[in-house]
Amino acid sequence: MDGFLIIDKPEGRSSAFVDFVIKKCLKAEKVGHIGTLDPFATGVLAVAINGGTKAIPYINTKRKVYEFEITFGSQTDTSDKTGKVIKVSNKIPTVSEIEGVLPQFIGEISQVPSIFSAIKVNGKRAYELARRGEVPDMKPRKVTIYSIELIGKSKFKAEVSPGTYIRTLTEDIAKALGTVGHTSSIRRTTDGKFSNGQSITLENLVEIKDNLSSVLISLENVLDDIPVIPVSCQDAENLMLGRCIYTAFVGETGQYLASAANGFLEVVEFSGGKISPKKLLRSF
Repeated sequence: MDGFLIIDKPEGRSSAFVDFVIKKCLKAEKVGHIGTLDPFATGVLAVAINGGTKAIPYINTKRKVYEFEITFGSQTDTSDKTGKVIKVSNKIPTVSEIEGVLPQFIGEISQVPSIFSAIKVNGKRAYELARRGEVPDMKPRKVTIYSIELIGKSKFKAEVSPGTYIRTLTEDIAKALGTVGHTSSIRRTTDGKFSNGQSITLENLVEIKDNLSSVLISLENVLDDIPVIPVSCQDAENLMLGRCIYTAFVGETGQYLASAANGFLEVVEFSGGKISPKKLLRSF
């Protein structure tokens, strides 16, 4: 059972909690997720099962899509609806005013993440430190907003780079409009190649845990953007032992997946007819 499950993470639960439930439910040896969601956020969470955890570094999740809502007129200490109101304003922007400021947020921008974000500070989640009364030191970072649009009265859709904090974006939008605001909901609908249409709930998982074939995404499908080099079972055994092999395969120098009929799968480096082993994903 090696592959990925796409979970629709519920509100109020951490991404680590989802890992724990899956590991216990499936009796998996290893479980790990891509792209941590704050407990407040919901939506797409890609969770690797067993051998899938080895594939995480090779998966492209450079673009993420979020839908979020802003409540204008009040700012909270957590930047979302779970916090205490610390500032209010009578200024509620119109649709035309909102649409007028959005273009200034497209492209590379600088953000200071919320102290209640899931980013790690000295090995601890910032929100864990903040809820203990500590004030984590949050450094500014460059992120990219590829697109942002208003899709409702105060509901937005944005395609962003990894590391973008929607709650910080919310406050920055409100500030540009001469008011304050907080995030009343955040939902991730896409994380790289993973989308909401592939997701299941934790309740669904319990119901179908003995028949996961319809929802478990194989390593081959997850890594389908990496070209494949077919190898013999004998060559697969040599690669598993850390030995380089030579092949008549013709292709560009670079990273490939070596695949054999016995189920073997490994990330390799190909150059000048030589295949060098890099990361064993699945043995036989």
